[in-house]
Amino acid sequence: MNSTTYWTNEKNIPVWREIEPPNTIKTRRRRVLLARSLAIAAVLFLWWSYHSVPSLIGCRKTETVAGADWIEGYRFDDFESITPSEKLEWHKCFTAFQCARLTVPMDYNRPLNASKDNPKVHIGLLLVPGIHTGSEKASKSPLLINPGGPGGSGFAFALGAGRAIQQLFGAPDQDVVGFDPRGIMMTTPRADCYSFPPNNLTSSLPSPDDEDYVQGSYHRFLWAQSGREIGFINSSDVALRKLDTRIRATAKLCQTKDELYGDDGILQYVSTPNVARDMLSIVDAWDEWASALSNEPAACDLPVKVKDEELHSSADGDIPYSPDTKGKLVFWGLSYGTMLGATFASMFPDRVGRLILDGVVDADGFVGPLWTESSWDTNKNFDSFATYCHKAAKRCDLYQDGDEVQDIATRFQAVEMKLRNEPLTWIDEQSKMPASFTESHLRGLTFQSLYAPTIMFPILAAVVSNLHEGIIDEFIKQLVGNSPYFNSQPFCGVPLSRFSYPGDEAGLAVMCGDKRHPLNETLPNLEKEFESLSKMSYFSDVYMSFILICDGYGIKNKGLTMDWDDNPAHRSEPIKTSFPILFISNSADPVTPLHAGLKMAKKFVDAGLIEQKSEGHCSLSAPSRCTNDWMQGYLKAGIVPPHPVGDLSDGKWVECRAEGYPWKSYGAESSEAQGEDARAETERIKALNRVQQELGKMKLWGTQSLDWIPTMQELVAVYEAQNHCTH
Repeated sequence: MNSTTYWTNEKNIPVWREIEPPNTIKTRRRRVLLARSLAIAAVLFLWWSYHSVPSLIGCRKTETVAGADWIEGYRFDDFESITPSEKLEWHKCFTAFQCARLTVPMDYNRPLNASKDNPKVHIGLLLVPGIHTGSEKASKSPLLINPGGPGGSGFAFALGAGRAIQQLFGAPDQDVVGFDPRGIMMTTPRADCYSFPPNNLTSSLPSPDDEDYVQGSYHRFLWAQSGREIGFINSSDVALRKLDTRIRATAKLCQTKDELYGDDGILQYVSTPNVARDMLSIVDAWDEWASALSNEPAACDLPVKVKDEELHSSADGDIPYSPDTKGKLVFWGLSYGTMLGATFASMFPDRVGRLILDGVVDADGFVGPLWTESSWDTNKNFDSFATYCHKAAKRCDLYQDGDEVQDIATRFQAVEMKLRNEPLTWIDEQSKMPASFTESHLRGLTFQSLYAPTIMFPILAAVVSNLHEGIIDEFIKQLVGNSPYFNSQPFCGVPLSRFSYPGDEAGLAVMCGDKRHPLNETLPNLEKEFESLSKMSYFSDVYMSFILICDGYGIKNKGLTMDWDDNPAHRSEPIKTSFPILFISNSADPVTPLHAGLKMAKKFVDAGLIEQKSEGHCSLSAPSRCTNDWMQGYLKAGIVPPHPVGDLSDGKWVECRAEGYPWKSYGAESSEAQGEDARAETERIKALNRVQQELGKMKLWGTQSLDWIPTMQELVAVYEAQNHCTH
């Protein structure tokens, strides 16, 4: 197949129906309209979302998978009762799903078969089964998912969005597996710097099972509160010094905790290469489990109508890539998940089945001390706010009659300046606590809005409009975070399962453990770095507060390593994988610029690149039929876009336009369409919205310094409760 065939896809034609390479593979596609809903609440402790400041304390919020300690009769205590095993053993959980705890070596240089006393990690997995018929009991390869972070829960993502992901990929028969990387949430031991065994412990050897996680959560909460008013690094002439001091104090706490366990401390083994090796263990365990399944028809198989269609396995003409995924990784990684997927491909190139890397992280920059190049496209993204608001006219709350684009931008800047000089204050009616809204709150909200402008720009405009008029509404109060849950009940009541408590230091440990050159800078040098970053990005204050969190972190990574900025970046030849990788980048991503996607795609032979012509982080930030068609064709038929050529100024690769943008909903138009194809398109839009909602509950790359702001999904809920429409 010649690459010119691919360029026609800019018109959003479903490529896997159009392209006809010389060698085709006939298969059957089951079309099942999935109609299920999950009763998933947003967060266990709502108060935690509003009061944790990882940029100040070196931690991040971890998503919970329920609004309470149970979902439809299944408690976290039940998950904890699952006996970990070196083989996959699935147990029914959360009504419609299956859970497992897979045991792997903490240190792959000390395998479990060498000694039963070697340290272990128990990986928490959740399986969203596909609809299988006849003798098929399981997918040849499950679709593993990672929502980013680092520190995001794949377990929670699968629980909330697994069914929608199957629908989004047009693959109701595809098994989806969410797993929590090392140190995170359902995978034990957790990377927790605050929870220690009690002082009166009788055992001579401490164990993570003995740690007082309730007291640890309380201490983490207190530490976050004590630094909450510092703001970003330029909020005052002493803010940088205070932030750096707190960051170093947290690093010292983590090192104290790590020393408690000697060479067996989990904080030494949470790096990306170790997690990549865990993914290989999951693939191998799945193969062993699936091969042992009976060939008799499953009792739960459903009769489905199928339609014969030609799907294609393709590479460019004569390149002998096998479409078979058995024994190989099939993976969708978003944000930091792209770093994880690329690392896997570099370490195990012959085990790549399908890798969709969406919102691409520059691996070379990630392992460097300060990755400032990540903010290259931030200004382009923010500049679009005033443009879209002007285009929306009176549908944008910040617009006034007769406005030009610059008038809207100037009004926004005036509100920022007013807050800088006169912060808002009030008494929260429910908690009876004092509250304030500062310039830092607005800048934090603005930066978070850049991740999903289609949803968040209308909300941002409403907030700025109210601030311009001096109105303190419930939405602004929600941003500050004095919720009715701000009390001691979570710490003084009956302890819940350890899996129910949010907050750990996995994101910190991964980011800092991956650094090839640890960050340990003086204040004058940090000030110079900030000045340099300020010339690149409007949001240098927000971004610098985040990338600073590894300063003084002294725990060295052990186990497996992968020095990206030396290997494979400086190899003369790109890495050839057993199947080409699919990279996806947006035109104006606030933290993973298009430049990173282009750079990473060129590191791998025949890797394809799609540029989605939209603002936001990852392709889910805006609906695009073109992008989704490519994703479906790649996963199901092995269709790969052409390898990119050239650079940003004159390069050539696939471009996909987005149908939705701020103040313009693609879904609203499609819902009125008629016919089978139109109904299928409507279902696809619903699936995309569902996945986007679940991703909106997570803190993605670059937002860890904004944990005192509610998640995107929580903001949308409050906004819509005030009778606004996000479209």
